[in-house]
Parts: sequence; C-alpha cells; structure tokens
Amino acid sequence: MTKTLSVLATLLFATAAHATPAPKQPSTPSVDPLAGMNMDQQMELCDHLETLKKQNKPFSPKMQQQLKACQAMTMESVPDTAPDATQDR
Repeated sequence: MTKTLSVLATLLFATAAHATPAPKQPSTPSVDPLAGMNMDQQMELCDHLETLKKQNKPFSPKMQQQLKACQAMTMESVPDTAPDATQDR
C-alpha cells in the first residue's frame, strides 16, 4: 500500500508540474528602424532601399526592417478615395 500511495503521489506531482505553464519571456519592445532620422533622411533611405529592391540586391536584417517600416509608412500616407458626396459632383 505504501508503494501505491508513493506511485499515485508521484503521478499527481508529475502531472501538476507538467500542466503548469512556463513563465513567459518578457517581450522586447520593438524599436523603430527609422528612429533618429528626419523626414528627408527617411525618404532618401526609403528611395535607396526601393532602388536596391528593384535591382534584386541582398538585404541585411536591419535593411529588411527599414524597408518594412518604409512600406508601412507609405501605406499609412496613402489618401483614401474621395467621399461619395464629392464623387457625385
């Protein structure tokens, strides 16, 4: 009976330990790859990266992050279509 209790206790603790979720790693805050540049510098860098992309040049990981930031910036600045009221005129 002692062996049965020790086996059950072992199974109970093993199951409880296995079911406990691991602590989450603190997420690193995302850093803006275009930080520290004024708008003219950002536009120049974005133009340069687009040129390299068209030439099929390889990108470093930092350059890939900068290109994504440029594309996100471009997508945000695209104006919406005119409201329906102005399209009817």
